[in-house]
This record gives sequence, structure tokens and C-alpha cells, in this order.
Amino acid sequence: MDKTLNQRFLPEIKAINEKIVAFNQFLAPAFHVPLLDAERMIEDKSCVQILHGKWNDFSWPNPDNRGVYFILGREIREDKNGTYIGKASFNSVMGSRLDCHLRPHKNNEQFIMNGYHDEKYILDYMVTINLDRLDVGFFASALEEYLITRLSANLNLLNGIGN
Repeated sequence: MDKTLNQRFLPEIKAINEKIVAFNQFLAPAFHVPLLDAERMIEDKSCVQILHGKWNDFSWPNPDNRGVYFILGREIREDKNGTYIGKASFNSVMGSRLDCHLRPHKNNEQFIMNGYHDEKYILDYMVTINLDRLDVGFFASALEEYLITRLSANLNLLNGIGN
């Protein structure tokens, strides 16, 4: 397993961080959403590499917390990245939400997600922002919608909303 995020996905992390900075302008400093640290996110366990064909060999990042999550992948036929943005709020937690996305493929060699235009993406990483750590899990919906809306012009989002 890699100790750092694949360089391929650094443009997505940078774009997400730029929008988090903009989102934080609406918040008091004590409630600022932390930026994604590409150098440390795997070590910090806020990012987990998806190990293809090895369902039992990886764990969920921040599984018992509410927040926003990203699933990063690469299109099968073209050399383009895709990003799915989701949230866990109310009685949901990120581990359950990520499990819903990946479990249908647990017995397959690869974890696949369809894009907005039915293209297929091989999933490589799960990245999370733990909002419960700041005691603002209720921000998950707002942050997810903000990021989808603001990133739809910059990133290839797999979400149907915002594209």
C-alpha cells in the first residue's frame, strides 16, 4: 500500500482545498474546515487507498464520523480522473456511506463507479473530512453542496448534481 497519495490526484486535492478556503470565509475561525494534506492524509488515516481484489485488506477512513467524503478514480478507457463528492450527516457515518458505494463490487477484481455520462471509473482512494472532530457534523450537507456546486466547472465530478 502506498504511503502517500498518488501524484495523479494532486490537482483534485488542490482544487478541493481552494474551495474549502473559500467556504471557511463564511465561518468563525474556530469552525474552519481543515484542508486536505496530500503528504499526510494516508498516514493520518483520512485517506485510504482502495486495494482492488482485497476487500478485507483496507478499512474506512473516519468510519464512525459525520462529514464529507471523496472517492477518487480514473476512467477505464480514457486517461481522465473522476471525483465523487458525498456526505454523511444526521444518523449516517462515513464508513456506512463508503460501504454502500463499494460493497456491490467487493467480490470483483476492481471497484467501479459509473460517471455522470455512464463512463466507468476504477476507484483508487477514499478521502474524508471529519466534521465531528470540530463538533460541526451538521455542516456536512452545506459543505458537500458547496463543493459540488463550486467544483463542477473545475473537476470531472461523478455526481449527477452539479454537472
